[in-house]
Amino acid sequence: MPTYIVLLRGINITGHKIIRMADLQAYFAGCGATNVRTYIQSGNVVCEHRAKTSKALRRIVEEHLAGKLGYRVTAMVLSAKELFAAAAANPYDVSLREFGRRMHVCFFEKAPTPAAIKSIQPYINVREQLIVKNSAGYTYHADGLGRAKLSHAVIERKCGPTAMRNWNTVTALLELAGE
Repeated sequence: MPTYIVLLRGINITGHKIIRMADLQAYFAGCGATNVRTYIQSGNVVCEHRAKTSKALRRIVEEHLAGKLGYRVTAMVLSAKELFAAAAANPYDVSLREFGRRMHVCFFEKAPTPAAIKSIQPYINVREQLIVKNSAGYTYHADGLGRAKLSHAVIERKCGPTAMRNWNTVTALLELAGE
């Protein structure tokens, strides 16, 4: 069975939409996933599933979770191959200061248009950067993401829905997917 990485959006943030990871593993098993592993509390799941495509698994997961939770949770689903390709395309020097926490990968629902990418240029500077390659965006925030003008909300408003994960999380998911 193919290995998939599922990035849930908007759960376990500031006390809203709380899902325990043990429950999340059970929910995934309930929709046919096997070898389910979670990473930290922000909705990162690596599993195997008989679904033929990421799109098919997304539909299965979102419908199943809505039935179990009583509210909709958006899932970004990548195959292991797609995650490995996105990581390999990282354009930054991994030796930059606090790279693992300051660099993020935005997994876009759809590749942003050239107009969308152009519209975000006023937010980019020497300290806050974004490079888009296909359906992944790579940010580096030299001073951290907390007070950045190039925030996740700005990126999403300009370029479309995205699940953003820091580099430490991406590399942990790569390890889980490679098991």
